[in-house]
Amino acid sequence: MRAKQWKIYRCAIERDDGQRRWDEAYQFLLQCMIENREKTLDEKSREQEEQNGSCALCSCLNHTATTGSDN
Repeated sequence: MRAKQWKIYRCAIERDDGQRRWDEAYQFLLQCMIENREKTLDEKSREQEEQNGSCALCSCLNHTATTGSDN
């Protein structure tokens, strides 16, 4: 069986609502980018919390308070 070959033609058609449709498409893309960025930031902070949550606390961070100056 032989595959059918297609010919594709493209032409621009001017529409009265073209500017509005472009604006809506642009706003939609911006909204998607914002939502994806927020999800990515949430995932990164969650991953960092999970990584740090299993770490042991270093004893050098738990110094007892002293009354003397550090100078």
